Amino acid sequence: MATGVVGQRVRDLAELDGVSLVLLDVGPAGFLELAGDRLPTGYRRALRRYGYGPGAAKADFLVDGPVPWADSLLGMAGTVHLGGTAEEISRQEREVAAGRPGTAPFVLVVDPAVTDPGRVVNGRRPVWAYAHVPNGDTRDPVELVRRRIEEYAPGFSDTVLAARGRAAADWEAYNPNYVGGDIAAGALTLRQSLARPTLRADPYTTPLPGVYLCSAATPPGPSVHGMCGYLAALSALRRQHGLRAAPDLTFGRQYA
Repeated sequence: MATGVVGQRVRDLAELDGVSLVLLDVGPAGFLELAGDRLPTGYRRALRRYGYGPGAAKADFLVDGPVPWADSLLGMAGTVHLGGTAEEISRQEREVAAGRPGTAPFVLVVDPAVTDPGRVVNGRRPVWAYAHVPNGDTRDPVELVRRRIEEYAPGFSDTVLAARGRAAADWEAYNPNYVGGDIAAGALTLRQSLARPTLRADPYTTPLPGVYLCSAATPPGPSVHGMCGYLAALSALRRQHGLRAAPDLTFGRQYA
């Protein structure tokens, strides 16, 4: 009979001795912490070279009405990206990537009640937003984000009943994979798109027998697709149990 255990953090792979198959949803930093000297020197060095990208700072608002967008068409969208012109966005993102904080960040705003009216309770609704900031940024994002939204939605501040923020530097305590607030679990550079987290024929394998990586620090990288875990599981099944199958990207079936 299989036994499932939840809510228990594993801090050392020694706790899993005797387990024949381990899939780790961790990034390079987390893997180094778990495995330590069990990993070959060259592989540890490669993991330490893994780079992290800009951080995301999050602001949550409780408001008493829809976001008062200056362009009423934006009120039809549940998610709005704020950044100005393409040139302005490009400049802002370069500054953030270089570690220089600015006052006009790229901001992603979500007003879920637009598509789910059930989120409105007694006229109150949630609105949240992410701002792109330098990795490790410690600023409370509430005022930064509020002012940015206000530029495109005059009067937004008057609708805010309560607010709270999470600085980029605080995300790592919430999820150790979010180093410095990088919710992509690693910079999406050309090199790290190909070698994620290191250059290996099978990026889900590790030098440790039966231990695989399945986080967003493996191909194809971050997004709401589940492919990192799916492909890592296929790799494990193929190597541990001799399954000779290719991934079906429709998720509907496997084929030999």
